[in-house]
Amino acid sequence: MGIYLDNFRDAVSATGIELDSFQLQAGEALEEGHDVLLCAPTGAGKTMVALFAVEMSFATSTTCIYTTPVKALSNQKYRELASRYGSEYVGLMTGDVTINRDANIVVMTTEVLRNLLYAHEDLSNLGYVILDEVHYLADPERGPTWEEVILELDRSVRIVSLSATVANAEEFHSWLESVRGNTTLVQTSQRPVPLRQQIVVGKKLYDLYKGGPSATLGKGRNPNDAALGAMSRKRLPERIGPGQRHSLLRLMEERDLLPGIEFIFSRKGCDHAVRDLVKDNVSLTTRHERKLIHQALDPIREQLSEQDQAVLRFRSFEKALANGYAAHHAGVYPPFKELIERLMQRGLIKIVYATGTLALGINMPVRTTVVESLTKYNGTEFTDLTGIEYTQLIGRAGRRGKDEVGHTIVYPTTDTDPDILLSLGAGELEPLQSAFFPSYNTVVNVLADHDYVSARALLARSFAQYQRNREVTKLEVTRERVRLALEEETEKLRTACERGDVAEYATIRANSARASSSARKKAKKAYRHRVADSFEYAYGGEIIAYAYGTELEYAYVTQVDDDRLRVATWMGDLVWLTPDSVRSELRHVGDYMLPAGMKLRDPVQREVLADKIAEFVEERVLIGLDDDLLKSWDRGAVRETPELLNHPVHTCPDREQHVEDATAFLSLTSQLQHLDSLRDSYDDSVGAEFDATCDMLAAVGVLQGQRGSYVLGSGAAPLRSLHSNADLLIYECLKDPHFSGMSPAMLAGMLSAFAFKERRGRAMPPADPLAWRVIRHNHDFLEDLEERFGLARQPEISSHPTSAVVAWAEGATLQTCLNMSQYLPGDFINGLRRTMDLLTQVMHAAEGTPTSDTAAQARRLIDRPGVTTM
Repeated sequence: MGIYLDNFRDAVSATGIELDSFQLQAGEALEEGHDVLLCAPTGAGKTMVALFAVEMSFATSTTCIYTTPVKALSNQKYRELASRYGSEYVGLMTGDVTINRDANIVVMTTEVLRNLLYAHEDLSNLGYVILDEVHYLADPERGPTWEEVILELDRSVRIVSLSATVANAEEFHSWLESVRGNTTLVQTSQRPVPLRQQIVVGKKLYDLYKGGPSATLGKGRNPNDAALGAMSRKRLPERIGPGQRHSLLRLMEERDLLPGIEFIFSRKGCDHAVRDLVKDNVSLTTRHERKLIHQALDPIREQLSEQDQAVLRFRSFEKALANGYAAHHAGVYPPFKELIERLMQRGLIKIVYATGTLALGINMPVRTTVVESLTKYNGTEFTDLTGIEYTQLIGRAGRRGKDEVGHTIVYPTTDTDPDILLSLGAGELEPLQSAFFPSYNTVVNVLADHDYVSARALLARSFAQYQRNREVTKLEVTRERVRLALEEETEKLRTACERGDVAEYATIRANSARASSSARKKAKKAYRHRVADSFEYAYGGEIIAYAYGTELEYAYVTQVDDDRLRVATWMGDLVWLTPDSVRSELRHVGDYMLPAGMKLRDPVQREVLADKIAEFVEERVLIGLDDDLLKSWDRGAVRETPELLNHPVHTCPDREQHVEDATAFLSLTSQLQHLDSLRDSYDDSVGAEFDATCDMLAAVGVLQGQRGSYVLGSGAAPLRSLHSNADLLIYECLKDPHFSGMSPAMLAGMLSAFAFKERRGRAMPPADPLAWRVIRHNHDFLEDLEERFGLARQPEISSHPTSAVVAWAEGATLQTCLNMSQYLPGDFINGLRRTMDLLTQVMHAAEGTPTSDTAAQARRLIDRPGVTTM
């Protein structure tokens, strides 16, 4: 252990905290000059490693950049570091806010660092970069930013990547080493505070797993039969309402489980939960705590006019907060939300009803977390929680140094799947998948520093291409197994018919056009008879394959009862099958003898059998041998072309049997073609997308030359400053004369269409119809052009916020603007902040033109201290 880590450990120890072995391991790697990838559960203490990197930057007289995925987390991290080291040593850059940018430590969003790198800011004294929540690189919208930073940072800079636990940490580490050199992987699954996972049914809490609290979640542990029994026997609610929340809150009070966070995944649900508590005059705080809360509210009260207090429902918020509870989501007025976070850290707030934003690393540790649902709305649809999302949610539970045990409680409803809950509770995680693609802005920035070939090669080093290259290797292994199986089937068919080649005949049939409607109906009827026959010949003890809905299923036949079968599926279910319930015939796969004494009514023993079935059919699944069962019932009806009629096998009396014998051959042929196509799509896919992106940019005049030697055109400079998912669309709009003649207020309003995240059911008319026509025309033009080059980059945009933002820029009150737009205060103000950020980009993109001055004026008009800035 080096002198720096020794001193750091002693300083930390003086505060009563002993560094864990994984923290020491990461510190040693940093001191030896390595990059570090640290994968650990939420609350394990990753921040301590980041603080050591900060200390190292002080000790070596270099600067340190601390990046976060979102502005809210940057703001919180800035406050924490300023409190620890002094505000004169800490800066903040979030796009719309810049404080002390030349400080020793600068906190910023990852996008800001990426933009600094492309702008060639002087980072010669940069020693350390902390990439907090680096697993965010899987985010479809902003994930590519992380990879660009990792690729562009000088290799002399030490990177500390902090990640939640992921399934493929070794793969991510291997990529980091390939692009950065020496990188030490440090992993731990241990939580510093053991977690007790429970469910609440009625008014009782049940442990989800046997054995009580655990420092490693539920992996390898046995489920608690009492909990599973309660979920199956008791009447569960269809949804969680006020009655259930109040009952659980009383239970948490009685058992000393507060403070807590209850995740609802609905803004309206969070607001209603707080409203219901206020309505019932629920109070969770002491008189002294209420006094401290009122004092903390005073600075916000002083900044707000009476009118603003009314529109923000300040008094209702104050009453709820003073009683010890609040709602936390993106629609909450930002200063309110930041105050909630600070008061929660002080232990003054007892319960927060939150959406999933708190899982992003906001420092609000509590004794207990409550999860109301295992699904959440992602903006377009309801999706299941991922393993990473779930473990980050429950990871908030258990405060180091305060709680011996953390608690998480799931409130099951009629929609809760016990198997999914057990899987999530065991910490089963998904692999980290790169979301990288070469955006228009990325391409022009890279081409500004590299020739075409070098730029293409640089982006081909992305984690996305690295993963696809590894996938190609796996595909080749599978392809070879399919090829060998196909050779074997082809050899069988070669001598199957004396009249001709069955494989050749089957291929011709498979490629023939569909038969007439009447022939297809006849074939479908014949196939239904075949399905019925397969049920008649089924017997107990065989393993079968069949299509059920849209899925291919494998199962073990346990009982035959006339025309129905009882089967144990490879998913662990015990079900009855009838000819009408399946979409295909039952295909014999093999036989299996159950071990003596196995009782299939026992779910645990069915799981054992399910594993055996999966093991039995592993090769068939890998090579796609039974995929044909998923095809349409009338697949046997084909048009009898001259080529088919003249083939010698067509006149064979055993023709239909030969066709049946060729089923495996056709499945394997189809699978081989699919694998070849997949391999081609993976091979150099990032490079191919780079080429297509360059072709697109050349078509609109941003690039000049030919593929393989493109260079930046004279108009490329503005695009380099536009860091938005609508980068090229904004670029095209700014070239239009109408945009260059806008007033500052109108420019702010129309650009807000690209900055607000639309959440309204209907769109308000645009503030400037002509400007909106320009936007829509360019959107449609670019969309059509992208289709030509195989791209799809144009985002959905809405005119909804434009009029309200113009009104705000012209001095309208917050209440007026909220009434106009029907946005929640937090959504509107966050949208204004993103509009300010975009206006700053436009100032740089249009530098030297009147539009730049207009954008600067527009930014000043919408910036109101205490509302849009900290």
